[in-house]
Amino acid sequence: MRRFSSPRRRVPAALLATAALAIGLPAFALGDDAADPPAEAPNPISLVTNETTVEYAPGQLVVGLEDDATKAEVKTAVEDAGATVDQSIGAIDAKVLEVPTGEVEEAIDSLEDSPAIEYVEREVVLEATDTVPNDTLWQDQWGPRRVRASRAWDATRGSSSLVVAVVDTGVAYGHPDLQGLFVPGFDFVNNDADPRDDQGHGTAVAGVIAARTQNHEGQAGMCWKCSVMPVKVLDRNGSGPTSTIAAGIVWAVNHEARVINLSLGGAGTTQALQDAVHFAASQGVVVVAAAGNSGSSTKFYPAAYADALSVAATTSSDNLYDWSNRGRDWVQVAAPGCNVAPVRGGGYGNFCGTSSATPIVSGIAALALSLDPGLGKDSLVQALRRTARRGIGGVEYGRVNALYTLAALGLTAPLNTIRPRIVGTARSGENLEARSGRWLGASSLAYRWQRCDPKGLSCSTIPGETSQTYRLRRLDIGSTIRLLVRAQNSRGTKTAFSRASEVVERGAGVAPAAAAPTSGGGSESTSGPTPSDGVSGGTEPPPSPLEGLPPEIGNSVAEVREMADGAVPTSP
Repeated sequence: MRRFSSPRRRVPAALLATAALAIGLPAFALGDDAADPPAEAPNPISLVTNETTVEYAPGQLVVGLEDDATKAEVKTAVEDAGATVDQSIGAIDAKVLEVPTGEVEEAIDSLEDSPAIEYVEREVVLEATDTVPNDTLWQDQWGPRRVRASRAWDATRGSSSLVVAVVDTGVAYGHPDLQGLFVPGFDFVNNDADPRDDQGHGTAVAGVIAARTQNHEGQAGMCWKCSVMPVKVLDRNGSGPTSTIAAGIVWAVNHEARVINLSLGGAGTTQALQDAVHFAASQGVVVVAAAGNSGSSTKFYPAAYADALSVAATTSSDNLYDWSNRGRDWVQVAAPGCNVAPVRGGGYGNFCGTSSATPIVSGIAALALSLDPGLGKDSLVQALRRTARRGIGGVEYGRVNALYTLAALGLTAPLNTIRPRIVGTARSGENLEARSGRWLGASSLAYRWQRCDPKGLSCSTIPGETSQTYRLRRLDIGSTIRLLVRAQNSRGTKTAFSRASEVVERGAGVAPAAAAPTSGGGSESTSGPTPSDGVSGGTEPPPSPLEGLPPEIGNSVAEVREMADGAVPTSP
């Protein structure tokens, strides 16, 4: 790995006065903390390898039972550990136990001493099928992980027919992680068809967008299979006049680039540059531009043009870097601002700046267009904005999210981001109302009500109940009620579950039921209106240990429980 550093450079005032544009101030350095490098790193040091972390479900243990264990022995073991049984999976002689917070280690020790217990382990939380590349530096790439690139790659890794133009300093064709990446480009600095990089910046940008991935080499690019068109408009000093940049933009549009990455800019502007960006947008090309790195709210061009999607730079904790430009009136989205990137002479460095954040956004746009080449520019830009993580100061919309962008465009199966809820009083004779939660990309919603045991487990569908309201009856007394929402689009179907209601009480004037069994079977509607997700009365049950987890994890757990309850007999 090549080790080097260079400070972030400020654009000379005289250069800006003549409307020449310089690179968006990259901080090219190797940091000792790959997760969140400092803004300045004068001493070159190597990247470190970080441990991958395991996420545990709070207060939950899984135990396996010995073949000859009796009910009494298992009950004693659980009680001695201060635990309660949350779920039983009879076919594999296992139980899920709830343990009070702070007593997990003591419970493990107690259970391991019991002759009735074959094994005990903490419950591990898994996310749905992330695509994890085998590239050697993937573990250092917090940026793509932060924007949920791994989940987006489950849907697409890009297409070689999708071309992203890197209008910059050129590219290093010989870098091993960039092989097979490029389509023909042009050098407007030297006026030839050989846009080789003599500065290094364009090479880094190209790598963040589309470094070859799953090749056991270096880094993972945002769009694994996309093509890059190198258009050299900046010289070996990283600067160039606006007329040259404008010519490069027009050339890229005329040679069928679908996305143009502009990791360059300055405080000055010209009509020629603005017209070139407008021309690209009018042809349906997505123009993504760096907001600049002077820690200022002064408009930076071409990012501040209405036809460009401006990008600020965020840390691993979703705060703007101090050096990132900002301004809610002109900076639209943000993206991780320090990324692993290829070095022109070989090896890899930590590439920091809005110049580094911009290709993250370009890569997401390229993934979406790879899935749907007919996708309109406006729809894509709106999805990037609408699904961005809110609450980041100085940015109009927020930090981009690759998975949510694809889902919002209907390019994946529907995605549930806020779980369904039940509103109402758990009392016979009262009505419960469905709140569908928040879905991305759902074209239709269907509802099913389920009757569960008092712990919210062992649920069975209530026949014929598929509307947005459910009137509690005598049969429900002593049970809990759960809502199932099924969303569908052309890409598939996804199911999400609400938390179980409180135990249903007997209403006034209603005689107690002899029993409150669960019932099976049922029907299902194929479509339904999207209800409001507002709050309207009712009493919320206490949260379960899984309630704070992301919706897709909670839904996956509920879905597994439903399958287990329906297919596996309860163990002793």
